Amino acid sequence: MAITIEQVMEQAQVYASAWSMVGGPFDQGNQLEQAELEKLVLLEMVTAFEDEAHTAGAQEAQLDLAKPLIEWHQHRIGNLGKLQQAVEGTEIRLGEADANPIVLQGAMLKGWRFALAIAEQQFEKFPLSIERKAPTSDEEE
Repeated sequence: MAITIEQVMEQAQVYASAWSMVGGPFDQGNQLEQAELEKLVLLEMVTAFEDEAHTAGAQEAQLDLAKPLIEWHQHRIGNLGKLQQAVEGTEIRLGEADANPIVLQGAMLKGWRFALAIAEQQFEKFPLSIERKAPTSDEEE
């Protein structure tokens, strides 16, 4: 069960109220113990709230990392598709200073398209996905 700020603040008020009654006219001899108990409940709630915040922060960090990687991959797969559309006579240079470009003609063009289709098939499915985890029965309570 997710703990809200409102719940933490309400428990802080319960703790403060219990503590204010210690030694007062309404103390039936166990008010200090009751105040300590309310303090422990408050501590548990604050700790759980902090843990949830850290977990949510970790999930956000993972999303911040995953989204650019997925976009990069989609862009590269899109590039493979564009490269497969090369027309007869297209020159391929492997570097800026490549003095001997490869000219895509006939069998070379067919081999080029075939090789890119295989590459696209091999790398099309990115091995990472972003999914929202459904809460378990323990987390819903």
